[in-house]
Amino acid sequence: MKKSIIAVVVLLAAFAVSATGQADHSNKKVLLVMLDGVRADSTLHTAMPALNALKAGKWQSAYKCASTDAAMVVQDAPPHSAPNHASIATGVTAAKHKVTRNGKTKNGNYKEYPHFLGHLVKAYPELKCGFFYVWGESGQIQSNSDKVIYKREKDTANVKNACEFLKTGDAAAVYINLPDYYGHKIGFYPRNPGYMLGLASCDKYIEQLLNTIAARPGFAKEDWLILITADHGGYHNYHGGRADSGNMTTIPMVISGKNVKQGKIAGTAYTYDMAVTALAHFGIDTKKLDLDGRKLGGEVQTIEQKPLKEGLLFYYDFANKHPGFDNKTVIRETLSGFFLSATLKNGSRMLSVSNNLKLDNGNNFTLTFWAKVPPQGAGEAIIIGNKDMSKPDSPGFAIIANRLGDQQRKKENAGICLSMARKNNENIEFGQFDRTDGWNFYALTIDANGTMYFYNGAESGYLYHMAYKADDAVIAGDLPIYIGQDGTGKYAKGFTGELDDVAFWTRGLTREDINAIFQAGRSGKDLAMLMAE
Repeated sequence: MKKSIIAVVVLLAAFAVSATGQADHSNKKVLLVMLDGVRADSTLHTAMPALNALKAGKWQSAYKCASTDAAMVVQDAPPHSAPNHASIATGVTAAKHKVTRNGKTKNGNYKEYPHFLGHLVKAYPELKCGFFYVWGESGQIQSNSDKVIYKREKDTANVKNACEFLKTGDAAAVYINLPDYYGHKIGFYPRNPGYMLGLASCDKYIEQLLNTIAARPGFAKEDWLILITADHGGYHNYHGGRADSGNMTTIPMVISGKNVKQGKIAGTAYTYDMAVTALAHFGIDTKKLDLDGRKLGGEVQTIEQKPLKEGLLFYYDFANKHPGFDNKTVIRETLSGFFLSATLKNGSRMLSVSNNLKLDNGNNFTLTFWAKVPPQGAGEAIIIGNKDMSKPDSPGFAIIANRLGDQQRKKENAGICLSMARKNNENIEFGQFDRTDGWNFYALTIDANGTMYFYNGAESGYLYHMAYKADDAVIAGDLPIYIGQDGTGKYAKGFTGELDDVAFWTRGLTREDINAIFQAGRSGKDLAMLMAE
């Protein structure tokens, strides 16, 4: 009888532990990898087989992966390393961890918001946790626990130390510096062989870490969570400025695990989501810790591929259906690829079909076009848009040539920028893409996930992109879309340059759609030819 009572008590005690979320965490493990200075678009143009296998859900049979090429840096600090290293580690924004720029890390508010590994060992003192880093400031992010191992080395030795630790360890954060090193030396672009080499080396490091985990004797019974992200991107050979800088602020994010759904992460992911996702994996209530991030991996987007013709509102190829421009300002010119284009010389055209836009979900749309943008001289010019640029917070969008924004340190680097309205009288000034003398492809879309993508297809074949949370964007207003002007048709300076294959959809297009249009154009096929196939 006494034995029966004891058995019942033991079972009830086990249930009580389970109800608190502390049950059987012994098989839970986590690896967080941060790649310093990686633009999201660069990972799509570089040989990274280990990362791609992880993203495809092919690393191990039981593991699926949620990922995104549109994750964002922390929004209340510049895209510096320090604020985002701190956000990745602590799970909060700069307002809470107090690291607002490089050089401020040592003064962070770690008493209230320590490194997530500190939370882990506090909840589970038996866990073996290690932090492996290269940049000295990273080591200033405190865990408030002497049980968390801190080690600093250069990348190769750093990863070697991390691999040795992972043979028996339970939780590790590993920061890899190599991409940032090359980015500052030669530029944060996949077109630069050195930068691509840095990313390829990072993939080898990721492979070493993953192989070490998979080789553990008890791996089959363990429940690993693999988190990979970056602290910032880059533009030319630097990063900084505003939190909507685009090239510097759009980063990759990968979540792999046994309880993760396969697909694209739903909503917008931020650097401070990493720590929260790691802690939630161990059943820790992050709301009680006052953390800002959200758990990722449980929800993915449903992406439906539709025929390109669906939702196409207007299309101008300037060949068979000339839109009736004033012949004094527009010249139809023969091209090798598209046969005819429109050359504007401070001219413009109102697209009457764009009045009273009815867009999916109120703001989902896509615009694509090819442009040859010469130097505009003094001042900027509107390539295409429907907003009143004398009132930047007015509804609509405008793609601007020759914009000298906060990313630009030299006037000769003035590039292609986007201005877009948001609710509450806010405005995004997004960009820039480099201006080149040849033909370039541009696309702007807001998809059903509320993510805005701004694309630049370069002559070299790279499809660059930057992204931003835009579920509150206000696209349709009282003004029509103009080619070569803002929505009023009265902007101070008209656009001078060539345009071709201008198309507008009342829905968002996928990256696959955008890339298909871009690659077809590179091979001499206009949109009409592509849709006819």
